[in-house]
Amino acid sequence: MGYSQAFIDQHRDINVDHDWWDAAYEDFHRICKILGIELDKDEPAFYGFASQGDGASWTGTYWAQYGLGPEPIATYDLAPQKIREYAPTDEVLHTIADELCLLARIYHPVVASVRRHDSRYAHSMTMCVSEWNYHDDTIGFEGVDDDIAELIEETLLTQFRALADWLYATLEVSYDYLTSDEAVIASLETNDIEEDE
Repeated sequence: MGYSQAFIDQHRDINVDHDWWDAAYEDFHRICKILGIELDKDEPAFYGFASQGDGASWTGTYWAQYGLGPEPIATYDLAPQKIREYAPTDEVLHTIADELCLLARIYHPVVASVRRHDSRYAHSMTMCVSEWNYHDDTIGFEGVDDDIAELIEETLLTQFRALADWLYATLEVSYDYLTSDEAVIASLETNDIEEDE
């Protein structure tokens, strides 16, 4: 069945007039769990895809090491292997897991709260590490050199923003496909939508 370009353009949003991002969000939640991130309710958030300020971000708590409850223990040292098992070819995710692991191995595991600056935007630069501390209370925070503390916070924030940017790139690829001529035509045919002569 053939369609005119005008008819395809008229139905450009046929695949994105609902919560088309659900699958990407589910994937993101699984990835966060592997990395030791507990997302806040109704997270992540994004705006896209053609305006200044578009992007994705998330809020929640990063636990470099935890083992409470019946769920498998998520730890910084297991995350690199588990993320490679989950996403074998995704080098961005590999790097994030590796960097967080390295940080914990050098400076001890941390707990960090991730927040979003008050803003009408949702891109990764709106994210901040509102507080962090060592996971092990016996280490103490008082003796941490200011330069090391700054390095830890900057490393955490860089990787957390990289994860948000990864999500946005994933969403954008999905959106571009769903609004492509190919996907629109497939939906028109599947739904038996015919063009008036």
